[in-house]
Amino acid sequence: MTIYVLHGYADGLIDPIANTDYEKVYEAMKTAYENALDGVTQEDSDREYSFLEGWSATAVVHGEWKEWQIARLEV
Repeated sequence: MTIYVLHGYADGLIDPIANTDYEKVYEAMKTAYENALDGVTQEDSDREYSFLEGWSATAVVHGEWKEWQIARLEV
């Protein structure tokens, strides 16, 4: 069985989200990333390092880094 776990750091360690459905875990990461950037005007230097990809995301807001990553575990 495969379990996907979202973990990361955004103003402190986030509570992990675990599920056997990758899409649900990815949507949780995408939502957290979009919420972190909602209503924020980023400097070019912050925007350069912000990204959302299949297994990880980073949002840089006024020099503060928020990072998420999905781990795949076989149990």
